[in-house]
Amino acid sequence: MKTHFMFTLRYLMIMLLIWPPLSPTACAQEAFQIKWSMDYTQAGTSSHANFTPVNATLLGGANAYTLPTVYSPGGAIGTGYITRPWPTSFTTARSMEFAFSANSFKYSITSFSFRLRRSGTGPSQIKVRCSADHFTNDIDAFLISNLNQFNTYVVPVNFPFLSDNTFSFRIYAYNAPSIHGVLWFDEIIVNGLVHPIILPVSLTYFKATTAEDHVDLHWETASEHNSSIFVVEKSVDLIRFKEVGEVPAAGESEGRRVYHFKDELPAAGASYYRLRLVDKDGSFALSQTVDVMIETRSSTFMQIMPNPADPEKIIISGIPEDPQALVLTSSAGIRIAFEYQKTANNTLVLRPLTRLDPGLYFLIYQKNIGKEHVKILVR
Repeated sequence: MKTHFMFTLRYLMIMLLIWPPLSPTACAQEAFQIKWSMDYTQAGTSSHANFTPVNATLLGGANAYTLPTVYSPGGAIGTGYITRPWPTSFTTARSMEFAFSANSFKYSITSFSFRLRRSGTGPSQIKVRCSADHFTNDIDAFLISNLNQFNTYVVPVNFPFLSDNTFSFRIYAYNAPSIHGVLWFDEIIVNGLVHPIILPVSLTYFKATTAEDHVDLHWETASEHNSSIFVVEKSVDLIRFKEVGEVPAAGESEGRRVYHFKDELPAAGASYYRLRLVDKDGSFALSQTVDVMIETRSSTFMQIMPNPADPEKIIISGIPEDPQALVLTSSAGIRIAFEYQKTANNTLVLRPLTRLDPGLYFLIYQKNIGKEHVKILVR
């Protein structure tokens, strides 16, 4: 009895850590940084979950070189994204673009910084522009006078209280005496602030239930001020969500209001739903995600033994026909790499490449007619 009580208490504590509050807010102003290191990759990283960087892109034609090792004059080894050719005169058609997408919070951008290096015949003049004015005006311009060494540039900017879903800036290079001249890009950084917002919708619950041929979604608000609509979004993999409908919001309400939406075309297997809470000025936040399971005759009825599972291995009975179609994700939808091995007693052992932290995970199996999923609790 004592063992059962302790497990239940531990499970409840984990669930309180996993599930976010129903009314999403940003409690304080936070600094953020988006960075493209350009060290053998064009991918960027973000210090804040509100932003997702897009791979750095060279616009305006093919690139002759990409991401090799660079030997600096002092013998030190560095890396950078090497590009050519560059034009002799300025053109908006040729540039390097750095972009990111933003989620629900308003934000400000305070500076760009980057490192550039040119060869003896590389482009010597630089312009910086951004999407705030559709790349019309120069934010700053530079002359690269030093050859064969990296130069660091910092561009202070003031783009306050943005709510754009995407933002990008471009570095234009020109005045190259030869098409064989190259330019190195390294350590591209965007600095800014995420501003605190509280959307005027207090959501008390959001739940999903299955019926014979549809899914019913119900939610309730305790109060609303200046609310516009609720956008219902659905996913089958916790990664890509698509809009399936809208429900008008009350706009102004001090009492409890109940809402309902019916998904007439549910997917076979697991489906995940969330609400996009939209204000009249376009601000929005996302609710927690709820899931339902539409059973099918061809379900493999996978079971985890034991569950809670070990952080270093997950044992599955009811082996799927194609184990390569299995996907392991965190509760936030982040994929987790693993190896697997079939055993003599007709089970499958999954071994994550990194030890799993305590929490809730999903094992998803893609089938011909849908998806099956199993919840896994890791101790």
